[in-house]
Amino acid sequence: MHIQLQGISKRFNSLLANDKVDLDIFSGEVLALLGENGAGKSTLMKILYGFYQADEGCILIDDRLVVIDSPYAAMALGIGMVFQQFSLIDNLTVAENLMLASTKTPKWQWSDRTHWVNTHSCLSQLAPTIQPTNRVHDLTVSEKQLVELVKVLDADARVIILDEPSSVLTPLETQRFWTLIRQLADQGHAVVLITHKLEDVLACADRIAVMRKGRVVEVCLAHNNQKPELERHLSSEDLIHLMVGQTELPVVHPVPPSLAHPRLHIQNLWVGEPAAVSNPGHNAVRGIDLAIASGEIIGIAGVAGNGQQTLADAVTGLLPLTQGTVHLDGAPVHQAGIPYRTRHDIAYIPEQPLQNGVATDLDLVKNLVVKDINRMPFFPRRAKQRAQALQLIQAFNVQPPNPDQPAGNLSGGNLQKLVLARELSGSPSLIVACYPTMGLDISATQFIYEKLFNHAQTGACILWISENLDDLLRYSHRIAVLFQGEIVGIAETRRASRQLVGKWMTSGRQAA
Repeated sequence: MHIQLQGISKRFNSLLANDKVDLDIFSGEVLALLGENGAGKSTLMKILYGFYQADEGCILIDDRLVVIDSPYAAMALGIGMVFQQFSLIDNLTVAENLMLASTKTPKWQWSDRTHWVNTHSCLSQLAPTIQPTNRVHDLTVSEKQLVELVKVLDADARVIILDEPSSVLTPLETQRFWTLIRQLADQGHAVVLITHKLEDVLACADRIAVMRKGRVVEVCLAHNNQKPELERHLSSEDLIHLMVGQTELPVVHPVPPSLAHPRLHIQNLWVGEPAAVSNPGHNAVRGIDLAIASGEIIGIAGVAGNGQQTLADAVTGLLPLTQGTVHLDGAPVHQAGIPYRTRHDIAYIPEQPLQNGVATDLDLVKNLVVKDINRMPFFPRRAKQRAQALQLIQAFNVQPPNPDQPAGNLSGGNLQKLVLARELSGSPSLIVACYPTMGLDISATQFIYEKLFNHAQTGACILWISENLDDLLRYSHRIAVLFQGEIVGIAETRRASRQLVGKWMTSGRQAA
């Protein structure tokens, strides 16, 4: 299959998202679509998938002009897309989600055993650890991503579009996913990998198309391409320059804690019923003792599903405590058996901003001021709120910069920026950041790190959960490892090795 996108343009009000884009996609090849957040990558592929319709241009498949006016039309042509934000129903089983997404079997004929067998066979090949009877809310983020991919393959997609697939994966899961992408290409699929990560490109891409400000500015071969030299190769520095317009990004460093006395005390924190606590698969946490000093950044590492999200939700009051207390500046902010009392000086960046960080039907202004709703006057001044929101939108480069649009219109990376703009504005005493740079490009990542470190310099304590072990070791003051809901090791990062932390992450306390 050969797909040709010719002269594709797409405008959202005053924002030109795609500007006369030409692009070729071939079967048996991994095409990396590289660029910053807001470069137009996802918009272009959503046009190919029928989610959006182009204002100008056309699409050809094997030299035949086609009209793709809906995702259903795209799937009928063999084009499938796995979005950065998942569309699974958490309370249903994996099998029920797959059957709901299937276009092959009417929903009243779920007893069709042939289709059941074929679907489960695809699931077992891609994700052998996932059972069809598992409920989606019990799966890790990486497992949910695999289920989304099974949905696409179950529809016989020959073109598979993956939107930032590695942004939610651990390093080990990312390596496995790279292998899977190569296998799909070797089987004859065309794989389009939307990414801003050079590691993804170097690991599995055949060709690279770099987008910037809505245009394709370069197409070249990846270094691991074994095909004849029909196009030129580019170095990593060249690619960064094409993406962001500069080869040297600002270097950020953590600042030392300003005070030795802890501001945050987490004491004997337990979350979950006894049965769940004894079962590592339920993401419970148990016996957490942790103190964070003023100006200190503590990194939380661990393989996905070992209680990181539960810990963050418990500290910020989204989950009730089975036992324990959380104190900030000597005052209890969360205790077992006592309802949580909201504090405006606690910032929380959740793991999944679409589900837990924004109200998608509300505009950007309301999403940016929602934390202050209890302190607003009875008749808030919309003009003042809008002006403040516009300042944050510009400061955090949220695209498109229209404060009156619904938050649900934003891409995954820009949703993340919106949440970061709200949570990192003001002067928080405590910042709980879960994967704060997930889905962000190189420049935005550096910008967010600078924001976090500046807050630390003013005395905030930061609990930073990430699966990027290199960044945790580089920027945190101390690193704590969660394994099956327990902290199995804490070390100063200047004395910690990647090997030691990796052993704690995979083997627990015994490896220390």
